[in-house]
Amino acid sequence: MADQSAPIKKVPPPWTCHYEAYIGTFYVSAKSGLPREVAYEPLEASSAEFIEAGVWKGGLVMIQLLRYTSTPVGPYDEMILLPGNFEVPGQGSYTRITRIYVSGRDTTYNGRKNWNIPKHIARFKYTGDFSAPPFTVQLYPEDPKVEAPFFTASLQHLGFWTPTFPFSSNFLKRLGISNAMVQPPLPEGDSKDVLCGTKEWYKTTGTIYSPKAKLMWMDLKQPGEAKDKVKENWWPGVKRWHLAVWLQDAQLDLGEPETLKVS
Repeated sequence: MADQSAPIKKVPPPWTCHYEAYIGTFYVSAKSGLPREVAYEPLEASSAEFIEAGVWKGGLVMIQLLRYTSTPVGPYDEMILLPGNFEVPGQGSYTRITRIYVSGRDTTYNGRKNWNIPKHIARFKYTGDFSAPPFTVQLYPEDPKVEAPFFTASLQHLGFWTPTFPFSSNFLKRLGISNAMVQPPLPEGDSKDVLCGTKEWYKTTGTIYSPKAKLMWMDLKQPGEAKDKVKENWWPGVKRWHLAVWLQDAQLDLGEPETLKVS
């Protein structure tokens, strides 16, 4: 964990980041309802402006586990939840990050300030090597006194040979899948120097490229024998195993966001 007394390094966009990632996916219907206890960190869940910003449409849920080796604020680990699409009044339907954890203070502040990404700090604990699956990652609250993880995921190979292939977000655009996300304003946390709040809506388009991608399995079974579906496979009602993509030697380019006027 970073030095809590050090001043925050403030770096405006654009950012170029190099990283490795695993992106797990599954589909959910809007009829199933968005589970707020899973989709939001308590700070954002307490903000009516944030959770009522647009209508959730369901769709492709993505859980991303990332290890950044090079960014404008140094290396860090990250877990991202994009729970499908939201209908933004007057703008259309876009994906959105509703819950995200990182291992550093600098990226927390900059993500919130620059792009309305609702970052929070967590402790990441690994069993195995992130770059050589299989491995398991567990996320814990920032408070070191808390011993129980709030999220667990394991990655492993499919069990048979699969080829590697190049991956680009530009390819998704050709399929009609937008690589833009629209984020509503963020509430301010108690530690205002890190959990800063924002006032405007932002639309951000990022580009991703990996010369070496591969299909994997992501296991979302949570520890213990809890009967609660939220705790069993994290997202209520979903199965344990999900198809994932492993991105190696990847690059993310994230530019200046567009400020939107949303009624």
